[in-house]
Amino acid sequence: MNVRKALYFSYKRLAGSSFPLIYEELVRQDRFGVTPDTTKRSLVQLLAHCQRSVPYYAAIMKGVGGSFEDDPESYLLNLPILTKGVIRERFEQLKSIDLDQRKWEFNTSGGSTGEPVKLIQDRDYSDRTNALKQFFSTWAGAEIADSEVLVWGSERDILEGSLGTKAKRLIANKLLRQTVLNAFHMTTEKMREFIDILNTKPPKLIVAYAQSIYELAQFAQREKIAIRPQSAIITSAGTLYPFMRETIEAVFQCKVFNRYGSREVSDIAGECAAHRGLHVFLWGCYIEIVDEAGYRLPAGTEGNIVVTCLSNFAMPLIRYQIGDRGVLSAESNCPCGRQGQILEKISGRNVDVFKTRNGTLIDGEYFTHLLYFRPWVSKFQVIQKSYSSILFKIRLSEHCYEPEELTDIISKARVVMGKDCLVDFEFVDDIPNSASGKYRYTLSEVSN
Repeated sequence: MNVRKALYFSYKRLAGSSFPLIYEELVRQDRFGVTPDTTKRSLVQLLAHCQRSVPYYAAIMKGVGGSFEDDPESYLLNLPILTKGVIRERFEQLKSIDLDQRKWEFNTSGGSTGEPVKLIQDRDYSDRTNALKQFFSTWAGAEIADSEVLVWGSERDILEGSLGTKAKRLIANKLLRQTVLNAFHMTTEKMREFIDILNTKPPKLIVAYAQSIYELAQFAQREKIAIRPQSAIITSAGTLYPFMRETIEAVFQCKVFNRYGSREVSDIAGECAAHRGLHVFLWGCYIEIVDEAGYRLPAGTEGNIVVTCLSNFAMPLIRYQIGDRGVLSAESNCPCGRQGQILEKISGRNVDVFKTRNGTLIDGEYFTHLLYFRPWVSKFQVIQKSYSSILFKIRLSEHCYEPEELTDIISKARVVMGKDCLVDFEFVDDIPNSASGKYRYTLSEVSN
C-alpha cells in the first residue's frame, strides 16, 4: 500500500468511516469473483428493513402479503413506482423509524428532470458511495492516491473564490493528489490553463463532466493546441454521446470510461475495459426498465429506468423513477469476466452549455445548483435567450419565497454571465417536455 493511501485510510478510520473496509472488500470481490446471490441477499436485507422500519413500505407490504425471501426481484413487482412527487407527499412515512440511531444528512436530487427533491442519506450509504466511486477508478487503471484531475463543478469555487469551506475536503484532495478544475466557469484563459496543467504533468486519471471535457476537447481542436496523451478519462454527470466520445478520445489520446449515477442513489453503473455497455454496480443498485404504466419491460427494450438503492436504509428508495431512459442488455456475461446487469444504452439527461459573448462556456448545471434546497421550486427550466439574457421558468410549490431569494439567484447568475445580464423569472403552471419527449432543464437558444 502506498504511503498516501495508507494515510488516507488512517484519516478515514479516525473519522469513524467504514470506507477503507468497504473499498478493500470491493476490490477483493472484483478480483476473485462476486458471489451469484449478492444482489438477492442485498434486496432481502433491504426489504426486511422496510417491512420492519419504514412506515410507507410497511403498509404496502402488509397489503401485498407473501414472502420476498425466495425471489425478491419478482416481489418488487408488487411495489409501486416511486416518484419525486411521492417522496414529497410521503416524506415522513419514507423515513426509517431508527433515524435517531443513525448518522445522516439531507441531500437533494439533481436537476435533470427539473424537479429537485429533498432526501435523507445515512453514513453507511455515504461510505459505500465513496468506496464505489474510488473502486470504479481501478477499472480505468487508477489506484487510490494516483494523481487525478477533476474537471468538475464547484459553485463554491466560483462564488467564494476557494474550493469548498470544509477542511476535510482540502485534506482529502491533498492525500488523494486531486487537482480540481472548475467546469462551471470555462473561459478561454481557463481552458488554456487546464490544458497546460494536463500537458505539464499528465495525471493517472481525469474525471470530468461529459459535456465539459467534450468542450475542452473541441477548444483544443479549434485552437490547434496539442495535448499530450493522457492515461484514462472517466466521464459522468451527463449523457456521453458517441460523437462526444470520438472527439474526446481523439484529442486526449486515451480511452473514455463512462460512469452513470445520480445524487439520489449515487453511482449506478460504469464501463469496463471491454466497453460493451455499463455494468450495474450490484453492491449499490438494482435496475429495472419499465414502460409508462410502470410494467417491467424485457431486456433489449428501451424504457424508463427505475432504480432500487441497496445501501441507504435511512430513507430507502425502491423502484425509484430516476428520470432517464435506457436499455438493459440481454447478456449478463462480459468479455471482462464480470457478470450481472449491464446497461446497454442510456438516453437521459441533456445538459446544455451556456455561452457568453466573449466565448466563456458555463455548464448548464451551474444554474440548476442555484435552485437546490429551495422548497418553493417545484419544477424549473433555465433558458439562455441571448448572450445577455437568462430566463428562469419556475412552477411554484405550496411554499412561499422571499424576494431576497430571487435577488440571490440573479446575483449568482450574473457572476458567470456578466453584471449586465438580464435575469427574468416566469412563474408557470407547468413546463412541458420537448417534442422528443425528453425534459430539458437547461436550454440555450444561442447558436454555437
